[in-house]
Amino acid sequence: MQIDMNKEYTQAEGEGKDGGDILQLAKRFISKADEQFKTGQKRLSKEAENYLLTNKWQSEEDIETVIKKACILSDSEYLGVEDFDLRQRQMKSIGEFIEERLRKFIHNINRLEKFNLYDTVIPEVERSLISMVLKETKGNQIKAANLLGINRNTLRDKIKKLKIDVKRKPD
Repeated sequence: MQIDMNKEYTQAEGEGKDGGDILQLAKRFISKADEQFKTGQKRLSKEAENYLLTNKWQSEEDIETVIKKACILSDSEYLGVEDFDLRQRQMKSIGEFIEERLRKFIHNINRLEKFNLYDTVIPEVERSLISMVLKETKGNQIKAANLLGINRNTLRDKIKKLKIDVKRKPD
């Protein structure tokens, strides 16, 4: 199945071929994600279907990338809109995680009159995040920078500043 690359696809064109094509592609890419990444067979919620149908897609690859990311990130059998809107999902899940972890810490230091919480916590979070990403990318700083969404030189500056030991592992 091929999408005409010279045309943007949205549901505005009706429930005709284009909308059906997008949902068929989505189902195919869900199966492909399960084969490649063992994500489990997922289903699209009605809201997720609507999200896919109302977005403008430039290519089949765009749809494939979004579907695979959603399958990898979702813990549920059903893919919801939050699985496709990564910013919303990341802000919610990361925010909840950090809040949970910091709650006890803040409670314990609350007795101190002066404590530079920001300068204590942020470098620790950065150090942990960068270390985990470097481990995942086997020390490849270019891949790590791309995954983190920062410039390679910024990553190198942070590695130096945070005194992170980088060991490049062979592929």
